[in-house]
Amino acid sequence: MTERSDHVHDPAGQDPLRAALQQQGILLGQQASRLAAAAQEVDSLQTQMAALQRQVADLIRGVGHPGGVHSPSTRGAPSAPEPHANCPPLYDGDPNSCRAFLSQCALVFALQPRRYDSGEVRIAYILTLLTGKARQWGVAVWESQDPCCRSFPAFQEEMTRLFDRSARGDEAAALLSRTTQGRSSITDYAIRFKTLAAACEWNAGALRARFMDGLNHPIADEIAALDPPRDLEDLISLCLRIEGRINARRRRRTSPPAWRRRDSNPQPEGEPGRDSARETGAQHRQSADFTQEPMQVGRSRLTAAQKHQRLVDGLCFYCGKPDHVVTNCPVKGNAHP
Repeated sequence: MTERSDHVHDPAGQDPLRAALQQQGILLGQQASRLAAAAQEVDSLQTQMAALQRQVADLIRGVGHPGGVHSPSTRGAPSAPEPHANCPPLYDGDPNSCRAFLSQCALVFALQPRRYDSGEVRIAYILTLLTGKARQWGVAVWESQDPCCRSFPAFQEEMTRLFDRSARGDEAAALLSRTTQGRSSITDYAIRFKTLAAACEWNAGALRARFMDGLNHPIADEIAALDPPRDLEDLISLCLRIEGRINARRRRRTSPPAWRRRDSNPQPEGEPGRDSARETGAQHRQSADFTQEPMQVGRSRLTAAQKHQRLVDGLCFYCGKPDHVVTNCPVKGNAHP
């Protein structure tokens, strides 16, 4: 009994299943420690994300504040850099591009509100982009401290009143009613059409009908066989595809086929085609000479068989020698000085 009890409690004789369970318990304890650490990191990241979201919201409210002034909660926070904006092209006083120039300047102000945060700065920026007669006007109103230079809306209104002559309202509608494709492509026609359409108050149906009326006949005929789209943009896309197919068909129709281009290429020296052409030309020249000069040697006439044989062999009909024809036969020249 004593020996058996000692054998049961001997650590070296433990059951293998019990040892495996103990090892699994150790591994589970380590995994639980890792999960607890990961949970703490996730909580920390969530706290940081919430703080960043609050900062972004504060920045958005600060940018939308009048004059570009930030709210007190973000006054000490660092500002994000404003996006880059290309300078509009110089404006020389062209009455048809004044509105486009002012629109491009407005885009710069919208992209960089902190840089151009006052009306005086915006007016000065526009004045640096003026040239020609527009610069002369700008320098005059700036040096004289004209009332229009005290407010940016007043400056913009005065510049538009003085320089802008682009078609709008009834004038744009009148031009749109006379606009046709003519010699221009669908792309150019669509740009001109949509520019005028933006300045008048026509509805979508009227614009679509007017665009189709201005198309050239080949494209209009192709659309007539289809169900035209109900949207102007879809109609323009359809016209572009039809124009591409018509142009491709025109190029195929005007270019010679492949077999004709191959036949028109000159053949290298010594090829059968060139030799046969040369022989045929010689035979034609001999035949022409036969009609102009009697075929004879001395005073004797050639028989029909002799004529045919000399024609095939490329021999002179007069003397019977090669390398020349009757018109330049040396024997004939000596016989008829």
